Amino acid sequence: MKEIMTFKSGKFYFCDIYDEAQINNLLVRAMVLNETVVDLPILPELSSHLEPDIMYSSISGTAMIEGNAITGEDVKRIAEGEDIVSYTQKDKQEIKNLITAYNWLSGIKPSGEPFTLTEEIIKELHKIITSNVPLENNIPGQYRNEMVYVGDKAHGGEYTPPKILADITNLMTEFVSWINSADIKALNPFIRAALAHYHFCLIHPFGDGNGRTSRIIEALLLQTSNIKYVPKEISNYYYRNVDDYYISFSRTIKLKKDVTPFLDFMLKSSIESLQGIKESIIYFIRKFTLRDFYTFERKHKRITKRQLDLLLLLLDNQIPFTLKDLTDKTPFSILYSKVSTQTARRDLKKLSDNNILQISDGNKYYLNLRILG
Repeated sequence: MKEIMTFKSGKFYFCDIYDEAQINNLLVRAMVLNETVVDLPILPELSSHLEPDIMYSSISGTAMIEGNAITGEDVKRIAEGEDIVSYTQKDKQEIKNLITAYNWLSGIKPSGEPFTLTEEIIKELHKIITSNVPLENNIPGQYRNEMVYVGDKAHGGEYTPPKILADITNLMTEFVSWINSADIKALNPFIRAALAHYHFCLIHPFGDGNGRTSRIIEALLLQTSNIKYVPKEISNYYYRNVDDYYISFSRTIKLKKDVTPFLDFMLKSSIESLQGIKESIIYFIRKFTLRDFYTFERKHKRITKRQLDLLLLLLDNQIPFTLKDLTDKTPFSILYSKVSTQTARRDLKKLSDNNILQISDGNKYYLNLRILG
């Protein structure tokens, strides 16, 4: 832990003290999940969808935390050059800036050594994030020289960061020195990234855009340590659990010399993000394998051409359905509108008897995704 005396805000602590029993348990789970995700084969078709989708939803998530209502789908439209008139110019510019920042982030690759964070990088990121956005008392890439207030009573109380430029300048110099020190660089990358996120927000060096900048700093330190997908995906968890996100800051600020609450929240965020990513990848692998299995069954005449077409359709449309749906609803009616009810019933019975389809309590049919184990 490092203690700094400021001119106007008393003692400031750079703290790496936490409850090891509580945090190490979460850390092991996060690392195991990350290793699992890293080892899973990523097919080109999945990669071409997964990474951009994570980026667009993450941009939306990190912006929504700050009150920008643009959805992930609309972030993609903006990235493709569309001008969506239903949003304000300010909100659209914030999204364009974040797209630029995330593209910059995507170009930074793991080097085998812990990344060295500099004030120049931090200022450049902030400049990218807030340029051409009308924000009161904010100059892109420059530290503030006025008081700001963070938080509210609903999330654990209001916090007043360091008040004057001299303190901010000194603390940012101390911050990069501390986060790049041998002891902190030797920490697990999840811990180091969370410490950077928390302490940067504690200093709150800019007039605006501190939250977005802190989350990209965190993402940068994770990504350069070969943590897959989480660097961008984690912002979605923060948005979905925004109350707990703010409360974890407040609880940690009150402790001063113990960062357990924020590390706990960040690691739980990482675990849930990794779990979701793992399930998405495994689901895609299952779909690819099942497609091959169904084709094999057709080749050996164990299913008909129509039954194969139904199964392939279900792979892309994971919705439970009834016998009546086959003839009455799209997309099933494309295959079954000219087929008798008896024939449709026979198809479903055969696929169910072979455990390719399963039946729910509500007598709806759905694919057995685990037929191959």
